[in-house]
Amino acid sequence: MSAAREAQLTTAATVPALVLRAVLGVLVAVLVVLAWAASYDVLGAVVGVAAAIGAYVALRPWSVVAALAVALAGFLVLVGGPASLPTVMVLVLLVHLVLWGAALGARTSWRARVEVGVVLDGLRSLAGVQAGAQVLAVVAVLLAGAEVGAADVWRAAAMLAAIGVAVLVLPRAPSAD
Repeated sequence: MSAAREAQLTTAATVPALVLRAVLGVLVAVLVVLAWAASYDVLGAVVGVAAAIGAYVALRPWSVVAALAVALAGFLVLVGGPASLPTVMVLVLLVHLVLWGAALGARTSWRARVEVGVVLDGLRSLAGVQAGAQVLAVVAVLLAGAEVGAADVWRAAAMLAAIGVAVLVLPRAPSAD
């Protein structure tokens, strides 16, 4: 009788899911604090609540709390008055990163390891969406009547250029051909 063969799985570089979830928690906390700071003074209590929300999302990324944090950020910007163009552009980026990170975190266990290629492929597709979303954010800020100076235009152009570079530089997933 022959011995049973063991299957070996070879992977590329990996990142622990624990790290991905920790980054997700930080992104959620930054999203809430930045949305608050767009119109109000940042207090210690705000940072504490934002950290608690971020920690909960990191622990339970499959819950609805990530979406509620995004809705809270939108509500804070809506009721707080017009936000500056750079703030809106960063918030749009954070919203997409939080939702993508929560979707990735919901599919991984604490002890899982995710290939860096999988993360980069997701970020690459996210960067493609970001290009259009950022253009729409600029249009929305202009339509809202916010004052946009030359420095804001350069910041917006720089962010769009950075997204374009990310789309070009991040590696593509190998084709199935």
